[in-house]
Amino acid sequence: MSKRAVLMMTFGSPEEITYEGVAEFFTNIRRGVRPEPHKIQTLHDNYLRIGGTPLQRITREEVDLVASALGEQVSVYFANKFSRSFITDVITQMENDGIEECLCLILEPHYSYYSVMGYEKFLESEHIRFQIIKDWYREPSLLHYWADEIRKILDQIGDDSYKVIFSAHSVPVLALDFGDPYIDQIYDNSRLIAEDLGLREEQYTNTWQSESDIGIPWIKPDVLEYLRDEREHPDHYIFVPIVFISEHIEALFDNDVEC
Repeated sequence: MSKRAVLMMTFGSPEEITYEGVAEFFTNIRRGVRPEPHKIQTLHDNYLRIGGTPLQRITREEVDLVASALGEQVSVYFANKFSRSFITDVITQMENDGIEECLCLILEPHYSYYSVMGYEKFLESEHIRFQIIKDWYREPSLLHYWADEIRKILDQIGDDSYKVIFSAHSVPVLALDFGDPYIDQIYDNSRLIAEDLGLREEQYTNTWQSESDIGIPWIKPDVLEYLRDEREHPDHYIFVPIVFISEHIEALFDNDVEC
């Protein structure tokens, strides 16, 4: 019987919240090109504003829960795309451990050429056969989780004057030209949750967030632009960042602080 494993992966985060720690992480994201000092400083200041990032802690808790649920059937490994432990290093460790088959779970529920495909290119080994879960946003447990959390808020506010804003990390408009499934998956995901909640069309909307300044247009509307352009505001906005399953800078700063 072949030795099997599960490899869980996430984007990564700075290994220490210092200027150079953030610079290293930012440089990894930019494929080895160090960003300009003012961009590093801005990102560093944003991390300080939210008190660091809980992404690694939360993800390791998730990994431990999966390992506990699977028992001794398989070994469970964890890697990051842009910070240690890097995917390539963990694959080397898996090879040394004699792993022959590996199921890969990327902790991003939607498939995008800009995200999930970026993990796939690291999954190479002469000794390990990889099987990748491409997307999993339609998993009933995940849909019910979001619906239940939104329902708790609706019960708490007890008010019909609200709008649910489903926000997702934006991607360049080029994604449309390449037929990237991500955009349609986001709309589908939002619709499924709204249907579960019985929301009317005017009670929810889709926006995009966290676009990078790389000199090309991104999918709109940006959540901040949407809020500024609204002529009349409800009493309550409920932000639902459906692409993220852990709190980290995109939710804790881009949603909690900026919005």
